[in-house]
This record gives sequence, C-alpha cells and structure tokens, in this order.
Amino acid sequence: MKYTCILRDGSRRETWTGEITLLRGGPGWYEAEINGRGTYFHILAGRHKYGNYLCIPNHDVGCELSDFSDILWNEQRISGLMRKVDAVTVATGLACLQALAGGCLKS
Repeated sequence: MKYTCILRDGSRRETWTGEITLLRGGPGWYEAEINGRGTYFHILAGRHKYGNYLCIPNHDVGCELSDFSDILWNEQRISGLMRKVDAVTVATGLACLQALAGGCLKS
C-alpha cells in the first residue's frame, strides 16, 4: 500500500511517497516492511498490556507508541531515535496498518 508522507518544519513542507507491505499479523501484532526515500524498515509492532510498541531491528530502534493512528505523537516519539524524515515515513505507515490488515489488528 502506498501512502503520502508529509514533513512540516515551520512554514516549510516536504512530501514523498512511502510504501508498506504487511508480511503477517494476528490480533494485536504485525510484521511489515516499510520503504520511503530510499530507506527500508522491517517493522515489528503490536499491543501489550499497557499500550503499543514498535521494534525496527534493522535500525536498532524500539519504543512505546500511542494508538497507531496518532501520527504526530508517534512521529515525535520515533524521531528521538532516528532521522525526522524516517520517523515521518514510519509513523505514517503505522497509521495505514489497520486498513491494510483488514481490521484484524486491533490497536
């Protein structure tokens, strides 16, 4: 699934296309690939007792998340661990997951 990423920095706005592919998933978890601006992310994410989590093993990144649809909060959280453009690509991709998974993943 392709989606549009938007980076806002003051009055500056930059857009690019991201793409997410769901590899597998089940109730409360998923594994996916995200690509954007030439960078590849292998995503493991889901729900645990106290909220949501994200792990990106090929970038040595892991953190807690808000609801997957909360792009701004997740972008801010992830951008503390990787480049801002990559955080936008990943956070926006996460927001597409429920549509891609056909509603089988409850976040």
